[in-house]
Amino acid sequence: MKQTIVLIHGLRGTHHGLSTIAKNLEDRGYEVLTPDLPGSGEEADIEQKDLNAYAKWLHDYVSKIPHKPYIIGHSMGSIIVSHYVEKYPDDVCKKVVLMSPIFRTRVGQHNSNFLYTLTSGALHILPKRQRYQFMKSKMVSFCISHYLTADKKQQKEIDQLHYMYSNRFASADSLLIDMEISMKSQTHTPSNKQVLYVIGNKDRLTRAVYARSVAAEQGAQFMELIGTGHLLNYEQPTQVADVIDEFINN
Repeated sequence: MKQTIVLIHGLRGTHHGLSTIAKNLEDRGYEVLTPDLPGSGEEADIEQKDLNAYAKWLHDYVSKIPHKPYIIGHSMGSIIVSHYVEKYPDDVCKKVVLMSPIFRTRVGQHNSNFLYTLTSGALHILPKRQRYQFMKSKMVSFCISHYLTADKKQQKEIDQLHYMYSNRFASADSLLIDMEISMKSQTHTPSNKQVLYVIGNKDRLTRAVYARSVAAEQGAQFMELIGTGHLLNYEQPTQVADVIDEFINN
């Protein structure tokens, strides 16, 4: 029987953003499931969306799988997965992988909370339709992908992929909720699980040196990918699949 892996994407994403990692893992013999989060891609949104609602949605999704899968989250997906696994620990296998985790110091969290309040307030100045169009715009997508990409040789390709798959959200309000989750919450190490954090050494959202210290403090394993930013799913998908495969099988 094939081992099953569930991959959970991050903010503004869909399952397409993890498709190359998924293909690499399938080539190694895994069954890989890549659902869209509620309000993203083809998945209908849910009411009163928050971390608990995401955890319940993920619990319902995983409960339909005939055997326990391994679960992996990227970026905001790592926040959701860490919360879900803490809430429903018996759903999944002992080993959990959290890619491009979101860690902030106390000052960093304060600044992130302020930035969300400022951004949300500025966006709400726009009428609803214009707000939605602006948030889906190529300019916004390219600014984000430029900021998050470390390997500039791949920049043009990543810009196109990010724009293609990062603007399939249900509404501006839905995306703002996801932004609030991503900017006001953090990844944490679920108890009673073997956790591997995978991060690019040039990640601009979480400094790798700080992520390493958090992982050590929380008793988690840590892997740093050289020359990679936050979008390691686009920059080094084969290396990421290698790391996941080795972690699961050792």
